Amino acid sequence: MDESTTALVNDSMTVRRALAQASGTDPADWHLVSKARHALLVVMRTVQQHAGPGEVVTQPFTCITAVAPILTAGLRPRYADVDVNTLAIDPARLPGVVSAATRAVVAQHTFGPLAPVARLRQFTPEGALLVEDSAHCLGRLGRGPDGAPAADVSVHSFGVEKMLPTRAGAAVWVNPALRGGPWHGVLTAALSALPVAGRREALAHVLGTPARRVAGRLGGPGARALSAAASAGLVDMAIMPSERSGRVAGEPTLLSYPALREVVGAVGGLAATTEHRRRTGATYRQGLSGVRGVTIPRLFDDPSLSLVRFPLLLASPAQAEEVFEALGAEGLVPGRWYRPTLFPGPTDMALFDYDPATCPVAEDASARVLNLPTAPFVTPEAARRSVEVVRAHV
Repeated sequence: MDESTTALVNDSMTVRRALAQASGTDPADWHLVSKARHALLVVMRTVQQHAGPGEVVTQPFTCITAVAPILTAGLRPRYADVDVNTLAIDPARLPGVVSAATRAVVAQHTFGPLAPVARLRQFTPEGALLVEDSAHCLGRLGRGPDGAPAADVSVHSFGVEKMLPTRAGAAVWVNPALRGGPWHGVLTAALSALPVAGRREALAHVLGTPARRVAGRLGGPGARALSAAASAGLVDMAIMPSERSGRVAGEPTLLSYPALREVVGAVGGLAATTEHRRRTGATYRQGLSGVRGVTIPRLFDDPSLSLVRFPLLLASPAQAEEVFEALGAEGLVPGRWYRPTLFPGPTDMALFDYDPATCPVAEDASARVLNLPTAPFVTPEAARRSVEVVRAHV
């Protein structure tokens, strides 16, 4: 092995060990991938190749990048409504959505580890894969009453606005309990066979952040130039233009070396970042609990939670927009996730086969949601000021 390959292997093992330690699992069951959407694409392609065409149940209160892999793999998304208390699929809705055509169910942890993965397991058809989307809770796995992980596959993200302050990267955990069945071998083979990222992928990773900053200063012309560069694969964007049309941009690879080095530098601080997010969420919770016109989804009202963002449901869409603008005017970086559903919206809704009338809870939450940042850059003073601004406008 040459020096660069040895460094790549060692850095990869460092990250896998950190994830295994955080989740109480074995490093051998973790695989590092270029992006979370690429990881989902590998899983969905494997499902389509080995189970045939069919449907994947997911939720509409999500980012479009979580649904594009389903379409890109040649599968059809089916949507289950969410529980307003978790902003994840409501298990009571699942029996009315799954069918003989169901090939997989996606259990998405929205903002934090709150999806009822074990209950969704009960309603996942035999032979279908239960895929856990843990992009918002790096290193956390949904577990059953016996303490064992409930999902077959769990997808985690290091990327933009996720648990670690890195620009890209993902990890996939494959449940070793699948050994001896039809899925473990084909999933691990597909993940192990990913190619090394090429120069273009590495360059796009490096250029993405400065390109976005320059485009932001240039306004409309900058946005158009950035979109063209992203379409050519020269820069990475949080949401690539093709993904709004249901096509994942780029092909899955191993994590590029620049991205891997960035993750290695950050993963040692995961515990500290998690604690910072917990404290920041506690500031929001203490300041806004019981405030008229502000609803904190019930299961988010837990002081032990560490959330990637802290969600609020305001009294109306107009009020949500008013508070969003007021926070932005103070430089407090509020979030629009997921307003609208399938955020930030498809170029053609028909491509995504979604009827908003089938998911009224998700649509209502999407219309009224506002989320507050918990990232390391949020100081205690900024969190308290956010509380003051929200209280002043509701």
